[in-house]
This record gives sequence, structure tokens and C-alpha cells, in this order.
Amino acid sequence: MDSRPKLAIVGSRNILGKSLKEVLERGKWEIGDLYLYEPGAREYAFVDSFRGEARVVRDPRPEELAYRDLAFFTVPVDDNLFFAPKVSVDLSGTRRDLPVYVEGINHRDIKERRLASPHPAAVGISLVLSSFRGVLKFASSAVIEPASTLGEEAMDELFSQAVSLLNMEEVPRKVLGDTLAFDIFPKGGRRGKGRFTLEELAVSSQIEKLVGAKHHCLIFRAGIFHRYSSLLYLEFSRKNMSIKALEKALEANPYVLLEKKTISPLKVEEEEGYFIRVGEIKKGEGGRFWLWSVFDNLHRASALNAVSIGFQALRSHEKDN
Repeated sequence: MDSRPKLAIVGSRNILGKSLKEVLERGKWEIGDLYLYEPGAREYAFVDSFRGEARVVRDPRPEELAYRDLAFFTVPVDDNLFFAPKVSVDLSGTRRDLPVYVEGINHRDIKERRLASPHPAAVGISLVLSSFRGVLKFASSAVIEPASTLGEEAMDELFSQAVSLLNMEEVPRKVLGDTLAFDIFPKGGRRGKGRFTLEELAVSSQIEKLVGAKHHCLIFRAGIFHRYSSLLYLEFSRKNMSIKALEKALEANPYVLLEKKTISPLKVEEEEGYFIRVGEIKKGEGGRFWLWSVFDNLHRASALNAVSIGFQALRSHEKDN
């Protein structure tokens, strides 16, 4: 009998579900089998593959998911589905009551069977800031969000917008809602304390819990297809911090690659999104620092993190049982 874990992806046809499947295909995790689900899918309507074998994409049912050891949810589902597998990891961002974990920060503390991977911006920024835990007093981030956070249709529309603008034609806005091509502007949404959007407040809260320092996050939308970029502002409790001290701390972080000159965004994709690239460190008056970071929003900050914390939760569950 195969003792290797049986996995499931619920919401396998969207861009995040596809990224999860790619990560599992390329990784070295021991997997007994992978089951693909799409809410509302008609029987045998969709066929996919995993490691060279065909997979039928089915409508998820609690009685089936109850036989899965680890399930990843990229779309919102009801509790009957989410609580059915042994371990469930939410990537939809809709279950705000769940504890969040990041590989390399707090993943070894996992005890729960129901957990979430944080907002992708929180994952990438927290991994950078974790280099300075214990001495970091305050940080703020200006995050540039790509179109891929809204899926493949958004990236297709961004391309169409660029072509339409260059040809002086009517610009499509069905998915993006605005003319995003060749532009950048603050991301809207419902407002909360200090007129920050609820999404910005949620990202700030997650980062604060993960790194133990106050944080303010601003999110901007830009005509970028893929990858997050962020400008970080840092203040430290130690007055004698230097650029060399920051570089040394970043070089010791296995999830970060330090670029002492200019970051090459293309290298983020060449490395399959595993690392967070950091560079352009600047020091201002009073020991204030700025640094630039670039990271893959679908792999490192979403799929890779979810798979890592999911397997850690499964190991913890099996150890306790």
C-alpha cells in the first residue's frame, strides 16, 4: 500500500492552481497522487496532466476530499469542503481567521491542520525583513502589483490595452477596470483606519505578526504583467546600522539574493521565482534606509510557500497521531 500523501488542488484551472501544479511537478516532495478539482466542473469536462499522466478535473465533494491528506484551496469554498482533508491550506485570501505561515520564518511552529499562506506581498516583504529581526523598529513598503494577481485574463487584457493605446483604438477594461497599460496608480478598495485600504491593512498586519515590527503598506497597480516590486523604508532600534551591516544580514538569508548594483527582473524568472532579489540600498539622515526588492508573486510568494507550509503541517499532524 502506498503510504505517500495524496494531494488535492481545489481551483486547479486558474493561474495560481497551475502554479501549484508546476511547483509540485518540479519539486522533490514525495507524492502518492495529485487530484485536481474545479468547483462547478461537469464530469469529464476538463482534462489535465501531472508528471506525464492524465488527470480528470472534477467538481470537489466532501466525501472525496476526506480521503486527501493535503489540499490547497485557490478559490473560496464552504466549510464542508475546506475541513474535509487532513490538512488544508488556503491561498484564496478569504479566510482571515486562519493562522498564516511563511517558510523560513515561522513554518517550524505549525501545529494547526487549517492554515493559510499570507498575501503574496506579505510573504516576499516578510522574508526580506526577517533578515533584521531583533533590530528592526519600523518599516513601510510601497508595493507595485502586477496584472497576474487577477489571473490570465487580466494579463491578456493588459496586452490588449497596450496594443490598443499604441494604435489609438478603444481600450478594453472589462477585467482590469481601468487603463493600466503604461501607467501606475494607487490600488483602490474599501477604506479602513487612516484611509488605508482594507487590503493594505491586512498585509501590514500579517507582516507585523511575522517579523515583530510595525509596518505600513501601500499598494499600487501598474502596467506590469508579472512579479511584485517593493520599495522598503526601514528604521532600526540600533543607531549604528550601516549599509554594510544590512548587506551582511541579507547575504545570510537563504531566501534572498543581494544585488549590490541594479536588480535584473529577468533573473527572477530565470531562477523560477525561488529567490527574492534585493538591491539599491540607500541610507538617509538619522539611520533611515531604503531598499528595493523584486519577487515572483505566483511561485515564491504563493505556490512554493503554500506547498512548504502544507507539508510541514502534514508532518506535524502525522507526528501527533
